[in-house]
Amino acid sequence: MFNKNIKLVITALIIAYAIYQFVEGYIGNGIFLVLLSLIFVFLYFRNEIILLAFLRMRKQDMPGT
Repeated sequence: MFNKNIKLVITALIIAYAIYQFVEGYIGNGIFLVLLSLIFVFLYFRNEIILLAFLRMRKQDMPGT
């Protein structure tokens, strides 16, 4: 569980490195890094604890929720 500012910094660094990969010609790496940065953007707007609780509810593990 990271602080929101740390998530934004990690996202910015990953996107910057993805752009570098695109410039160098490594298109596949760039696409993967952009998708990886989307995970941190998603976690910026959603709390990790809530996501884990929804996963437990989906598995019907009510005591774990």
